[in-house]
Amino acid sequence: MKMKRIFFSALLISAVILVSCKKSDDDGGASPGGNSMSLTYDGTSWSASLSVQAVSTNGVLNITGSDSQARQASVVLYNVTSPGTYVVGPSGNASNQLRWTEGVSTEQTYVANFILGEGTVTLTELTATGTKGTFSFTGYNTSSGKRTITNGKFDVTF
Repeated sequence: MKMKRIFFSALLISAVILVSCKKSDDDGGASPGGNSMSLTYDGTSWSASLSVQAVSTNGVLNITGSDSQARQASVVLYNVTSPGTYVVGPSGNASNQLRWTEGVSTEQTYVANFILGEGTVTLTELTATGTKGTFSFTGYNTSSGKRTITNGKFDVTF
């Protein structure tokens, strides 16, 4: 049952990301449109330099940032209605998820969701056209490896 939930969560997130992404001829500089996303993973600073996309529809918020080295961060929240702190983990919404990917193999993806890991997302601003906030989490991969994500920040338009 646990693996079924993880698989379903990953499938849902992938579908949302595919729908929200668009092809870009970005040269790897600052993300187009002024969107930004950054974090620290196990003491290493990272910023999304290739693309940062955000979608907010019917209370579902999806923010994804990536670089040209196959590293990607994702924040997915459900029932978002106002600024505030949203919990990811056993005491949060079952569909909320935070993800950090360091490459293309499944062992390089670290997730916090209702089943494993935990974290928080704080929306400091939320309007009809964008949001700004912070996040941190402890995520796990398919081999029980762990990554600690701190100093996560995003500033995006929809």
